[in-house]
Amino acid sequence: MGNMWRTILIQLVVAGMAHSGSWMEDLLTAKRLREEGNSEAADTAFRGVVARAKQMDSHAAGTGVALNSMGKELYLAARYAEAEAVYRMALEAFDTPGSEPSVNRALTAGNLGVLLRAQGRYKEAESRLSESLKQLEALQGPDSLEFAIMASNLGSVYWALGDLAKAEAMVHRADALFARFPASDSRRGNRQILGSIYVAQQRFQEAEELLLSLLEGAGDQQTASIYNNLTAVALGQGQSVLAEERARSAVEIARRALPAGHPVLAACLNNLAQALRFQGRYLEAERLYRDALEVWEQAYGPRHPDVAKGLINLGAFYHERGREAGAEDLYLRGAAILEQTFGTQDPRALAARNELAEVLRAERRYTESEKLARATLPLLEQALAATDPVLVRALANWARLLGETKRGAEAAEVLNRIRQGKTSFR
Repeated sequence: MGNMWRTILIQLVVAGMAHSGSWMEDLLTAKRLREEGNSEAADTAFRGVVARAKQMDSHAAGTGVALNSMGKELYLAARYAEAEAVYRMALEAFDTPGSEPSVNRALTAGNLGVLLRAQGRYKEAESRLSESLKQLEALQGPDSLEFAIMASNLGSVYWALGDLAKAEAMVHRADALFARFPASDSRRGNRQILGSIYVAQQRFQEAEELLLSLLEGAGDQQTASIYNNLTAVALGQGQSVLAEERARSAVEIARRALPAGHPVLAACLNNLAQALRFQGRYLEAERLYRDALEVWEQAYGPRHPDVAKGLINLGAFYHERGREAGAEDLYLRGAAILEQTFGTQDPRALAARNELAEVLRAERRYTESEKLARATLPLLEQALAATDPVLVRALANWARLLGETKRGAEAAEVLNRIRQGKTSFR
Protein backbone atom coordinates (compact mmCIF):
# COMPACT_ATOMS: atom_id res chain seq x y z
CA MET A 1 0.00 0.00 0.00
CA GLY A 2 2.95 2.34 0.48
CA ASN A 3 3.77 4.94 3.10
CA MET A 4 0.85 6.84 4.61
CA TRP A 5 1.27 9.95 6.71
CA ARG A 6 -0.25 10.39 10.14
CA THR A 7 0.46 13.96 11.12
CA ILE A 8 1.37 14.53 14.74
CA LEU A 9 0.39 17.69 16.59
CA ILE A 10 3.24 18.13 19.04
CA GLN A 11 2.57 20.62 21.79
CA LEU A 12 4.75 23.47 22.96
CA VAL A 13 4.67 25.07 26.37
CA VAL A 14 5.28 28.77 26.93
CA ALA A 15 7.58 29.24 29.89
CA GLY A 16 6.26 31.84 32.30
CA MET A 17 4.98 35.14 30.98
CA ALA A 18 6.69 36.27 27.79
CA HIS A 19 7.02 39.98 27.12
CA SER A 20 6.46 41.27 23.62
CA GLY A 21 8.83 43.63 21.88
CA SER A 22 10.29 44.64 18.58
CA TRP A 23 11.16 41.04 17.75
CA MET A 24 7.46 40.24 17.58
CA GLU A 25 6.98 43.09 15.12
CA ASP A 26 9.83 41.67 13.02
CA LEU A 27 8.23 38.25 13.16
CA LEU A 28 4.87 39.57 12.00
CA THR A 29 6.59 41.40 9.17
CA ALA A 30 8.39 38.20 8.14
CA LYS A 31 5.14 36.23 8.12
CA ARG A 32 3.40 38.91 6.06
CA LEU A 33 6.21 38.98 3.50
CA ARG A 34 6.09 35.21 3.18
CA GLU A 35 2.34 35.21 2.65
CA GLU A 36 2.80 37.86 -0.04
CA GLY A 37 5.24 35.56 -1.82
CA ASN A 38 8.30 37.72 -1.12
CA SER A 39 10.37 34.82 0.17
CA GLU A 40 13.77 36.54 -0.03
CA ALA A 41 12.63 39.48 2.07
CA ALA A 42 10.84 37.10 4.45
CA ASP A 43 14.03 35.07 4.94
CA THR A 44 15.90 38.26 5.79
CA ALA A 45 13.22 39.27 8.29
CA PHE A 46 13.22 35.85 9.96
CA ARG A 47 16.99 36.01 10.31
CA GLY A 48 16.52 39.47 11.80
CA VAL A 49 14.51 37.93 14.64
CA VAL A 50 17.48 35.73 15.49
CA ALA A 51 19.81 38.73 15.27
CA ARG A 52 17.66 40.50 17.87
CA ALA A 53 17.82 37.41 20.07
CA LYS A 54 21.62 37.54 19.99
CA GLN A 55 21.52 41.15 21.19
CA MET A 56 19.58 40.28 24.35
CA ASP A 57 21.42 40.26 27.66
CA SER A 58 21.59 36.61 28.70
CA HIS A 59 22.12 37.62 32.33
CA ALA A 60 19.03 39.81 32.55
CA ALA A 61 15.97 38.52 34.38
CA GLY A 62 13.37 37.10 32.04
CA THR A 63 15.69 36.67 29.03
CA GLY A 64 15.34 32.89 28.97
CA VAL A 65 11.55 33.14 29.12
CA ALA A 66 11.45 35.71 26.32
CA LEU A 67 13.76 33.63 24.14
CA ASN A 68 11.62 30.54 24.72
CA SER A 69 8.59 32.48 23.51
CA MET A 70 10.53 33.67 20.48
CA GLY A 71 11.60 30.11 19.68
CA LYS A 72 8.01 28.93 19.94
CA GLU A 73 6.80 31.53 17.45
CA LEU A 74 9.57 30.63 15.00
CA TYR A 75 8.71 26.96 15.35
CA LEU A 76 5.03 27.61 14.66
CA ALA A 77 6.09 29.56 11.57
CA ALA A 78 7.99 26.41 10.43
CA ARG A 79 11.33 28.25 10.65
CA TYR A 80 13.12 25.38 12.31
CA ALA A 81 16.77 26.40 11.99
CA GLU A 82 16.07 29.83 13.48
CA ALA A 83 13.90 28.32 16.22
CA GLU A 84 16.66 25.90 17.21
CA ALA A 85 19.22 28.70 17.47
CA VAL A 86 16.90 30.74 19.70
CA TYR A 87 15.96 27.82 21.94
CA ARG A 88 19.64 27.07 22.52
CA MET A 89 20.23 30.73 23.42
CA ALA A 90 17.34 30.45 25.88
CA LEU A 91 18.94 27.45 27.56
CA GLU A 92 22.23 29.32 27.81
CA ALA A 93 20.39 32.19 29.51
CA PHE A 94 18.82 29.80 32.01
CA ASP A 95 22.21 28.15 32.67
CA THR A 96 24.19 31.25 33.68
CA PRO A 97 26.52 30.75 36.69
CA GLY A 98 24.66 30.47 39.96
CA SER A 99 21.31 29.66 38.36
CA GLU A 100 19.06 27.02 39.91
CA PRO A 101 16.95 24.38 38.13
CA SER A 102 13.60 25.85 37.17
CA VAL A 103 10.33 24.84 35.57
CA ASN A 104 10.88 27.43 32.84
CA ARG A 105 14.24 25.90 31.96
CA ALA A 106 12.71 22.40 31.86
CA LEU A 107 9.92 23.60 29.57
CA THR A 108 12.41 25.22 27.21
CA ALA A 109 14.44 21.99 27.04
CA GLY A 110 11.22 20.14 26.20
CA ASN A 111 10.32 22.63 23.50
CA LEU A 112 13.75 22.13 21.96
CA GLY A 113 13.01 18.40 22.00
CA VAL A 114 9.76 19.03 20.12
CA LEU A 115 11.68 21.00 17.52
CA LEU A 116 14.33 18.30 17.12
CA ARG A 117 11.58 15.76 16.58
CA ALA A 118 10.12 17.90 13.80
CA GLN A 119 13.56 17.98 12.20
CA GLY A 120 13.77 14.19 12.19
CA ARG A 121 16.49 14.15 14.85
CA TYR A 122 14.63 11.64 16.95
CA LYS A 123 17.36 10.40 19.29
CA GLU A 124 18.28 13.97 20.21
CA ALA A 125 14.60 14.74 20.70
CA GLU A 126 14.17 11.71 22.95
CA SER A 127 17.11 12.83 25.08
CA ARG A 128 15.84 16.40 25.49
CA LEU A 129 12.26 15.38 26.28
CA SER A 130 13.39 12.72 28.75
CA GLU A 131 15.55 15.37 30.42
CA SER A 132 12.57 17.73 30.60
CA LEU A 133 10.34 15.05 32.13
CA LYS A 134 12.86 14.26 34.85
CA GLN A 135 13.28 17.93 35.69
CA LEU A 136 9.55 18.57 35.78
CA GLU A 137 8.96 15.53 37.97
CA ALA A 138 11.65 16.72 40.41
CA LEU A 139 10.29 20.28 40.49
CA GLN A 140 6.53 19.74 40.29
CA GLY A 141 5.89 16.05 40.76
CA PRO A 142 4.54 13.66 38.10
CA ASP A 143 0.98 15.02 38.07
CA SER A 144 1.29 18.47 36.50
CA LEU A 145 -0.18 19.60 33.19
CA GLU A 146 3.30 20.46 31.93
CA PHE A 147 4.50 16.94 32.72
CA ALA A 148 1.54 15.51 30.79
CA ILE A 149 2.31 17.63 27.73
CA MET A 150 5.96 16.60 27.69
CA ALA A 151 5.03 12.94 28.19
CA SER A 152 2.70 13.23 25.20
CA ASN A 153 5.49 14.76 23.12
CA LEU A 154 7.85 11.97 24.14
CA GLY A 155 5.22 9.46 23.07
CA SER A 156 5.20 11.05 19.62
CA VAL A 157 8.98 10.58 19.42
CA TYR A 158 8.66 6.90 20.27
CA TRP A 159 6.01 6.65 17.54
CA ALA A 160 8.40 8.24 15.04
CA LEU A 161 11.14 5.82 16.10
CA GLY A 162 8.79 2.89 15.49
CA ASP A 163 8.67 1.81 19.15
CA LEU A 164 4.89 1.58 19.19
CA ALA A 165 4.52 -0.26 22.50
CA LYS A 166 6.51 2.39 24.35
CA ALA A 167 4.68 5.15 22.46
CA GLU A 168 1.27 3.78 23.40
CA ALA A 169 2.21 3.39 27.06
CA MET A 170 3.52 6.96 27.27
CA VAL A 171 0.48 8.44 25.51
CA HIS A 172 -1.93 6.53 27.78
CA ARG A 173 -0.01 7.84 30.79
CA ALA A 174 -0.36 11.38 29.48
CA ASP A 175 -4.07 10.87 28.75
CA ALA A 176 -4.74 9.85 32.34
CA LEU A 177 -3.07 13.06 33.51
CA PHE A 178 -4.93 15.25 31.01
CA ALA A 179 -8.21 13.96 32.47
CA ARG A 180 -7.38 16.01 35.58
CA PHE A 181 -7.21 19.22 33.53
CA PRO A 182 -10.52 19.43 31.63
CA ALA A 183 -9.93 23.06 30.65
CA SER A 184 -6.81 22.11 28.66
CA ASP A 185 -7.15 21.31 24.97
CA SER A 186 -3.91 19.30 25.02
CA ARG A 187 -5.78 16.04 25.52
CA ARG A 188 -7.10 16.26 21.95
CA GLY A 189 -3.58 16.41 20.52
CA ASN A 190 -2.49 13.53 22.73
CA ARG A 191 -5.39 11.38 21.58
CA GLN A 192 -4.55 12.20 18.01
CA ILE A 193 -1.10 10.73 18.61
CA LEU A 194 -2.85 7.64 19.97
CA GLY A 195 -4.87 7.47 16.76
CA SER A 196 -1.65 7.55 14.76
CA ILE A 197 -0.27 4.71 16.87
CA TYR A 198 -3.40 2.68 16.18
CA VAL A 199 -2.99 3.24 12.44
CA ALA A 200 0.62 2.07 12.59
CA GLN A 201 -0.59 -1.01 14.49
CA GLN A 202 -3.28 -1.57 11.80
CA ARG A 203 -6.02 -1.12 14.39
CA PHE A 204 -7.98 0.87 11.83
CA GLN A 205 -11.46 0.71 13.36
CA GLU A 206 -10.22 1.93 16.75
CA ALA A 207 -8.22 4.67 15.05
CA GLU A 208 -11.19 5.85 13.01
CA GLU A 209 -13.58 5.96 15.95
CA LEU A 210 -11.08 7.87 18.04
CA LEU A 211 -10.14 10.37 15.34
CA LEU A 212 -13.74 11.10 14.35
CA SER A 213 -14.53 11.85 18.01
CA LEU A 214 -11.80 14.51 18.02
CA LEU A 215 -13.22 16.62 15.15
CA GLU A 216 -15.89 18.46 17.12
CA GLY A 217 -14.44 21.63 18.59
CA ALA A 218 -11.02 21.22 16.95
CA GLY A 219 -9.22 24.25 15.56
CA ASP A 220 -8.26 24.53 11.91
CA GLN A 221 -4.74 23.11 12.26
CA GLN A 222 -5.96 20.21 14.37
CA THR A 223 -8.82 19.55 11.95
CA ALA A 224 -6.45 19.40 8.98
CA SER A 225 -4.22 16.99 10.83
CA ILE A 226 -7.15 14.82 11.97
CA TYR A 227 -8.53 14.59 8.43
CA ASN A 228 -5.08 13.63 7.19
CA ASN A 229 -4.89 10.85 9.77
CA LEU A 230 -8.37 9.71 8.77
CA THR A 231 -7.09 9.60 5.20
CA ALA A 232 -4.38 7.21 6.38
CA VAL A 233 -7.08 5.04 7.97
CA ALA A 234 -9.03 4.88 4.70
CA LEU A 235 -5.87 4.08 2.73
CA GLY A 236 -5.01 1.32 5.17
CA GLN A 237 -8.46 -0.18 4.63
CA GLY A 238 -8.19 0.07 0.85
CA GLN A 239 -10.92 2.73 0.58
CA SER A 240 -9.28 5.07 -1.91
CA VAL A 241 -12.41 7.09 -2.76
CA LEU A 242 -13.08 7.87 0.90
CA ALA A 243 -9.37 8.59 1.31
CA GLU A 244 -9.53 11.12 -1.51
CA GLU A 245 -12.51 12.88 0.06
CA ARG A 246 -10.77 13.15 3.42
CA ALA A 247 -7.45 14.16 1.91
CA ARG A 248 -9.01 16.97 -0.11
CA SER A 249 -10.60 18.32 3.08
CA ALA A 250 -7.22 18.14 4.81
CA VAL A 251 -5.42 19.92 1.96
CA GLU A 252 -8.05 22.67 1.76
CA ILE A 253 -7.89 23.39 5.48
CA ALA A 254 -4.09 23.18 5.59
CA ARG A 255 -3.71 25.65 2.74
CA ARG A 256 -6.04 28.07 4.50
CA ALA A 257 -4.91 27.69 8.09
CA LEU A 258 -1.18 26.89 8.04
CA PRO A 259 1.82 29.02 7.11
CA ALA A 260 2.93 28.71 3.50
CA GLY A 261 5.19 25.70 3.07
CA HIS A 262 4.19 24.00 6.33
CA PRO A 263 5.17 20.28 6.41
CA VAL A 264 1.67 19.22 7.50
CA LEU A 265 0.50 20.40 4.07
CA ALA A 266 3.08 18.09 2.49
CA ALA A 267 1.70 15.12 4.42
CA CYS A 268 -1.82 15.96 3.23
CA LEU A 269 -0.68 16.32 -0.39
CA ASN A 270 1.16 13.00 -0.20
CA ASN A 271 -1.89 11.13 1.08
CA LEU A 272 -4.06 12.71 -1.60
CA ALA A 273 -1.52 11.51 -4.17
CA GLN A 274 -1.74 8.01 -2.71
CA ALA A 275 -5.53 7.99 -2.95
CA LEU A 276 -5.47 9.14 -6.57
CA ARG A 277 -2.72 6.70 -7.55
CA PHE A 278 -4.74 3.77 -6.21
CA GLN A 279 -7.63 4.94 -8.40
CA GLY A 280 -5.38 5.00 -11.47
CA ARG A 281 -5.39 8.81 -11.75
CA TYR A 282 -1.68 8.95 -12.41
CA LEU A 283 -1.06 12.42 -13.81
CA GLU A 284 -2.61 14.21 -10.87
CA ALA A 285 -1.01 11.80 -8.41
CA GLU A 286 2.49 12.40 -9.75
CA ARG A 287 2.07 16.18 -9.56
CA LEU A 288 0.93 15.94 -5.95
CA TYR A 289 3.80 13.61 -4.99
CA ARG A 290 6.21 16.18 -6.36
CA ASP A 291 4.42 19.07 -4.66
CA ALA A 292 4.65 17.24 -1.33
CA LEU A 293 8.36 16.57 -1.80
CA GLU A 294 9.01 20.21 -2.64
CA VAL A 295 7.29 21.39 0.54
CA TRP A 296 9.12 18.86 2.71
CA GLU A 297 12.51 19.68 1.23
CA GLN A 298 12.00 23.41 1.66
CA ALA A 299 10.83 22.97 5.26
CA TYR A 300 13.29 20.32 6.39
CA GLY A 301 16.12 20.08 3.89
CA PRO A 302 16.94 17.07 1.69
CA ARG A 303 17.91 14.53 4.40
CA HIS A 304 14.77 14.37 6.54
CA PRO A 305 13.04 10.98 6.98
CA ASP A 306 9.75 12.43 5.70
CA VAL A 307 11.59 13.39 2.52
CA ALA A 308 12.83 9.80 2.33
CA LYS A 309 9.32 8.42 2.56
CA GLY A 310 8.15 10.86 -0.09
CA LEU A 311 10.95 9.71 -2.37
CA ILE A 312 9.99 6.09 -1.77
CA ASN A 313 6.33 6.76 -2.53
CA LEU A 314 7.29 8.42 -5.79
CA GLY A 315 9.64 5.51 -6.47
CA ALA A 316 6.77 3.05 -5.98
CA PHE A 317 4.69 5.12 -8.38
CA TYR A 318 7.48 5.04 -10.98
CA HIS A 319 7.90 1.28 -10.59
CA GLU A 320 4.18 0.77 -11.00
CA ARG A 321 4.31 2.77 -14.23
CA GLY A 322 7.35 0.89 -15.56
CA ARG A 323 9.77 3.81 -15.14
CA GLU A 324 12.42 1.66 -13.50
CA ALA A 325 15.49 3.88 -13.88
CA GLY A 326 13.76 6.72 -12.05
CA ALA A 327 12.39 4.33 -9.43
CA GLU A 328 15.88 2.94 -8.76
CA ASP A 329 17.31 6.39 -8.11
CA LEU A 330 14.44 7.35 -5.81
CA TYR A 331 14.69 4.15 -3.76
CA LEU A 332 18.45 4.55 -3.43
CA ARG A 333 18.09 8.11 -2.15
CA GLY A 334 15.23 7.25 0.20
CA ALA A 335 16.94 4.17 1.63
CA ALA A 336 20.14 6.11 2.31
CA ILE A 337 18.24 8.72 4.34
CA LEU A 338 16.34 6.11 6.34
CA GLU A 339 19.54 4.21 7.09
CA GLN A 340 21.18 7.40 8.27
CA THR A 341 18.21 8.22 10.51
CA PHE A 342 17.20 4.82 11.88
CA GLY A 343 20.09 2.46 11.14
CA THR A 344 20.69 -0.15 8.45
CA GLN A 345 18.60 -2.86 10.15
CA ASP A 346 15.50 -0.76 10.79
CA PRO A 347 12.45 -2.29 9.04
CA ARG A 348 11.76 0.94 7.12
CA ALA A 349 15.25 1.02 5.66
CA LEU A 350 15.17 -2.74 4.95
CA ALA A 351 11.80 -2.41 3.20
CA ALA A 352 13.19 0.34 0.97
CA ARG A 353 16.16 -1.83 -0.01
CA ASN A 354 13.83 -4.77 -0.63
CA GLU A 355 11.69 -2.66 -2.95
CA LEU A 356 14.88 -1.67 -4.73
CA ALA A 357 15.49 -5.39 -5.27
CA GLU A 358 12.07 -5.58 -6.90
CA VAL A 359 12.99 -2.72 -9.24
CA LEU A 360 16.21 -4.52 -10.17
CA ARG A 361 14.14 -7.63 -10.95
CA ALA A 362 11.94 -5.58 -13.25
CA GLU A 363 15.13 -4.40 -14.98
CA ARG A 364 16.17 -8.08 -15.33
CA ARG A 365 19.24 -7.53 -13.20
CA TYR A 366 18.53 -10.81 -11.48
CA THR A 367 21.85 -11.43 -9.75
CA GLU A 368 21.81 -7.99 -8.09
CA SER A 369 18.13 -8.36 -7.21
CA GLU A 370 18.57 -11.74 -5.56
CA LYS A 371 21.60 -10.61 -3.58
CA LEU A 372 19.66 -7.65 -2.17
CA ALA A 373 16.53 -9.71 -1.50
CA ARG A 374 18.53 -12.35 0.39
CA ALA A 375 20.19 -9.61 2.46
CA THR A 376 16.90 -7.97 3.50
CA LEU A 377 14.25 -10.70 3.71
CA PRO A 378 15.56 -12.63 6.75
CA LEU A 379 15.93 -9.37 8.70
CA LEU A 380 12.43 -8.25 7.78
CA GLU A 381 11.12 -11.62 8.94
CA GLN A 382 12.82 -11.14 12.30
CA ALA A 383 11.50 -7.61 12.73
CA LEU A 384 7.90 -7.90 11.51
CA ALA A 385 4.84 -9.97 12.31
CA ALA A 386 3.99 -12.76 9.87
CA THR A 387 0.89 -10.87 8.68
CA ASP A 388 2.59 -7.49 8.26
CA PRO A 389 1.85 -6.19 4.74
CA VAL A 390 5.48 -5.13 4.28
CA LEU A 391 6.71 -8.68 4.90
CA VAL A 392 3.95 -10.21 2.77
CA ARG A 393 4.87 -7.91 -0.10
CA ALA A 394 8.58 -8.71 0.29
CA LEU A 395 7.80 -12.44 0.05
CA ALA A 396 5.60 -11.85 -3.00
CA ASN A 397 8.48 -9.96 -4.63
CA TRP A 398 10.76 -12.91 -3.85
CA ALA A 399 8.31 -15.34 -5.43
CA ARG A 400 8.18 -13.18 -8.54
CA LEU A 401 11.97 -13.24 -8.81
CA LEU A 402 12.04 -17.03 -8.36
CA GLY A 403 9.44 -17.44 -11.07
CA GLU A 404 11.34 -15.30 -13.57
CA THR A 405 14.59 -17.18 -12.92
CA LYS A 406 13.06 -20.58 -13.75
CA ARG A 407 12.48 -21.71 -10.18
CA GLY A 408 8.75 -22.12 -10.52
CA ALA A 409 8.34 -24.82 -7.88
CA GLU A 410 10.09 -22.66 -5.27
CA ALA A 411 7.98 -19.67 -6.28
CA ALA A 412 4.79 -21.69 -5.91
CA GLU A 413 5.90 -22.85 -2.45
CA VAL A 414 6.50 -19.24 -1.32
CA LEU A 415 3.10 -18.14 -2.62
CA ASN A 416 1.43 -21.07 -0.86
CA ARG A 417 3.10 -20.10 2.41
CA ILE A 418 1.82 -16.54 1.97
CA ARG A 419 -1.73 -17.82 1.49
CA GLN A 420 -1.40 -19.92 4.65
CA GLY A 421 0.01 -17.01 6.65
CA LYS A 422 3.38 -18.75 7.01
CA THR A 423 5.56 -15.95 5.78
CA SER A 424 9.00 -17.38 6.43
CA PHE A 425 11.99 -16.91 4.15
CA ARG A 426 14.09 -19.98 3.34
